[in-house]
Amino acid sequence: MFSLFRVPKPNQVATRTLVDSAPAKPDQNPSPLRVGQRRTLPSEQDRALTAQARQWLRRLPARERPLALCSMYARLANRIAAVWEDPAQTDAVFDELMIDQRGGRLGFPPLVAAELMRLHRLHERRVASTAGPTAIE
Repeated sequence: MFSLFRVPKPNQVATRTLVDSAPAKPDQNPSPLRVGQRRTLPSEQDRALTAQARQWLRRLPARERPLALCSMYARLANRIAAVWEDPAQTDAVFDELMIDQRGGRLGFPPLVAAELMRLHRLHERRVASTAGPTAIE
C-alpha cells in the first residue's frame, strides 16, 4: 500500500505545534501521536542539506535530481543520501517512506511523491545493473 500522495481528511483538523502535541480544544480528535507525547524540534541537519547530500545530488543525473524533496524535506534527502551506496539500506528507507506503518500519515505533496518514485526507479535500475543476469537452476 503506497501512501506517497497527500490525502486530506475532512473531519480531522490538526492544530498542533511541533512541541505541544495535545489538542488545542478538548473536543478535537487526537492525532496519531499519543497525548502528551512531544515531537522533537528539527535540528540544523533536518532543515539543510548535508555536504554528503549535496555531493550525492550532484552525482545524480540532472533529470533525476529531487530538487523539491531537497528543499521541502532536507531531512529525508540527507537520509537517502547517507544510505544510497548500500542497496539494502536504501530499500529499507524507501519502504519506510512509501508504506504507512503508523497509520494516519498525510503523505507527500505530488511533486515530492513523483521525485521519490523516480529516485526509487533509479535505485532499482542501479541495483539491477550491478547484479547482472541470474542463473536459473
